Amino acid sequence: VNDTNCFPETEIHTVLGDTYLLLNFLEKQEIISVLRTVFPKDEEYERILCHILHGILKDGSRISCDNFIQKSFASYLFKDIPIGSLHSDTRFFSLLGDDNKKMLFFKTFVAMMQKKNKNFGKACYVDSTPLPNDIDDNPFNALCCHGVASSEVMTRLILVLDEESGLPVWYDIIPGNVLDINTVMTVVNDVADSLGIEIDSLVLDAGYVSKELIEAFHIGTDKRIIGRMPARKGYPFKTLYWEVKDLIGKGKYAFVRNRHTYFGVQKKIELFGNNVFAYIYVDQNNALKRFGDYLTEHEEEYSELKAKDKDWLTVKNGYFVLISNRDTTPKDLLSEYFSRTDVEVVFKASKEYLDLLPLSKWTDQTVRGKILHDIINTICLLNLRKELNNTGRSVSEIIGKCQALMCYRNRHDIVTVETPSKQVKEYYKLLEIDVPAHVDLKKFTTSIMQPKM
Repeated sequence: VNDTNCFPETEIHTVLGDTYLLLNFLEKQEIISVLRTVFPKDEEYERILCHILHGILKDGSRISCDNFIQKSFASYLFKDIPIGSLHSDTRFFSLLGDDNKKMLFFKTFVAMMQKKNKNFGKACYVDSTPLPNDIDDNPFNALCCHGVASSEVMTRLILVLDEESGLPVWYDIIPGNVLDINTVMTVVNDVADSLGIEIDSLVLDAGYVSKELIEAFHIGTDKRIIGRMPARKGYPFKTLYWEVKDLIGKGKYAFVRNRHTYFGVQKKIELFGNNVFAYIYVDQNNALKRFGDYLTEHEEEYSELKAKDKDWLTVKNGYFVLISNRDTTPKDLLSEYFSRTDVEVVFKASKEYLDLLPLSKWTDQTVRGKILHDIINTICLLNLRKELNNTGRSVSEIIGKCQALMCYRNRHDIVTVETPSKQVKEYYKLLEIDVPAHVDLKKFTTSIMQPKM
């Protein structure tokens, strides 16, 4: 038999449900159009889409980008990149680390969002946590390492978030030893000039809080501020504890947040000649656990302490003070503080980064590219979460269940989709996307590669 078409090719099943859903969702949200504007070259555009699909849909698994795409419906779509090149993709992270790409992305994204909502862009400056410098061989040390056995002061990630949506509209990386009002105002002015973004509020770590900062942002000034009070000379950090000590443990001042019980009280104080509000807190769960750990290991030392010092140790490891020019309840201020500083979705401090590139390939530019990649993924995830807010469903649940929907491609580039379960149909309906019976690859690829602008 010479006719090679007598025997059909083996049908290879690939995962369609999660990839098809996410690509259609990103197209509806116009994020696809933003990415196409920023990455006009087909190869670059396909590369960013592959890494976004992998970054969001792997959902905690350690599968590499190339293996993920190989098993996915996405492998039918992207023809301009060898899938194997996605495994250790120095080119991709270097591309995203280019400052021009970063600026173009945020300009395009902000412009798109402002078309939808004219109020988008009233922003909050957030710097609460340093980039991780305590994990062995973490590539982010590339930003502060001299190539010898020591490293500089820890670098920090600054985020500028839209006040209403929480979506990132800018980021910057700064050395950890330049935390002052000049750093703040440089970023404030940069985003105003470059993006037309007005920063109305600031959430700052203790390193920023200084006489100059309090003089610029106190009760009566326009921009709202929340900052951690430093536990150093010149600040009434411990004095405030003694002033409210007798209130700790009283039900009137207790509230719960994320399964932790807090004590919280507000006091108006004068700091460097200016009036501010001090919000005094004790995370009672942390305080009690760490006090117990201390007692277990230092029982004899504890028995010799004065009563006053014993009292302090019962709260020491859960005690903190926030400074603000905003008059609100301790519970509301703490919620605002944590909602702004909760950036782990943007930045995951784990060794999974080592799987993306060999350690020797992490440079200043590739590290910056990795951070931009995380921020783009975060924008996609936050949009998904917003759509699912009132459904009782999580992004992880939907991704996991939709991965069960498989497909296969025939010789004519028509993809046949297996019969979806009732649950998969429900999840697609939540995002107002239809489950296809067939997908014409030529038409679908065109819609992704040439989105409406």
